[in-house]
Amino acid sequence: MPPLEHAGHEVIAPNLPGNEPDSTLSSWAARILELLPGDFIPVGISMGGYLAFELWRQAPKRIPAMVLADTRANADDEAGRAARGETIRRLREDGFDGFWEDLEPKLFAADVPEAVVRRAREIAADQPVENLVATVEALRDRPDSISTLADVDVPVLVLVGAEDALTPPVAAKEIVAGLVHGRYAEIPGAGHLSPLEKPGEFNEELHLFLHEVLS
Repeated sequence: MPPLEHAGHEVIAPNLPGNEPDSTLSSWAARILELLPGDFIPVGISMGGYLAFELWRQAPKRIPAMVLADTRANADDEAGRAARGETIRRLREDGFDGFWEDLEPKLFAADVPEAVVRRAREIAADQPVENLVATVEALRDRPDSISTLADVDVPVLVLVGAEDALTPPVAAKEIVAGLVHGRYAEIPGAGHLSPLEKPGEFNEELHLFLHEVLS
């Protein structure tokens, strides 16, 4: 994330699920904690929010603050788990193109520029199909984090795109309501990928929060 680096922050973006993909958030979190030295601030976007909760459960003393964007705290219900299973079947039978065909309409705000859609597709297509399968399995099997919220006693910025259809503003507000020190920020004109769709607005909220918690 160049804007963060330009502001003097060290940024580490782990490659997950990695060259030998596994499909549990607990193992992903353990790998990150082994990789990172000392304290750090998780910036979890979408699935990264689920991983941020798992990092907190494993190493709360190393996390002085947290950012959660376009995510939710609850686990999948039965219908959600079934839908993940269908996504896995689609990936294995039809490959990336069929997977993206199903996913794309859910990701973006109504007036998203075509260049943003292309960039999101490029990022997703960089992952081999088996990595995408492992990712969907981890999403399907993630633990419920509702009970974790009250234990998070550090400042947390909760960002959400106003037009996010996958993890809508109501889900973000539920996170904030359960936190000890939660801050809510809604980004107009953004869908589920607010850092890509509205990078200026997203980075402004992020920089302000980091300045406050690190000063």
